[in-house]
Amino acid sequence: MKQVRAVRTRRLILEAAAGEFDRHGYAGTPLACVTKSADISMGALTFHFPTKPALADAVESSGIQLTRHVVGCVAELPASPLAKARSLALSIARLLEECTMVRAAARLTRERSDQNAWTNAWLTYMTELLGRAHEEGRLRSEVVPTAFAESVQFLITGIEEYVRCTTRGAHGDSTAVRRAARTWDLLLYGALPSD
Repeated sequence: MKQVRAVRTRRLILEAAAGEFDRHGYAGTPLACVTKSADISMGALTFHFPTKPALADAVESSGIQLTRHVVGCVAELPASPLAKARSLALSIARLLEECTMVRAAARLTRERSDQNAWTNAWLTYMTELLGRAHEEGRLRSEVVPTAFAESVQFLITGIEEYVRCTTRGAHGDSTAVRRAARTWDLLLYGALPSD
């Protein structure tokens, strides 16, 4: 029974911390805010996560795992590399829109480290897909796959901020995924070979 309660408490702490890190960033989130949000004592928090960096590492790791799962699902799609790249961009946008843990991981990666751990969880595969599409002649010869992937990274960063700063439902049916799809299509239009 104690073990089940400990697992539940740890999950509660991670979810509360993700919400705080997502809204206020690493520097703007004191542990006291996490305890208040999770409705637990400081002792309970430090039992599971002795330091703020340990807590942030756990949140970031959880968000990265969720992201890698989505990357794995996209990798299994029976589609062309270019179609998979689009699906990956839209799946990451959906994750950012729907999952606080992933948004927190994205923000923590940007604010705390120079490793780009969350970004690399999806961008490496995106770059690989665009490279394969280029090799197949599905992109203009002068399009550099790494530069295209960098543009996608800017798109995803913009979606992350859009989601964080937008009140749900404020733009009708203009979700982050729809915005990402429109932007992807515009990027791709400029990258496609002319027939």
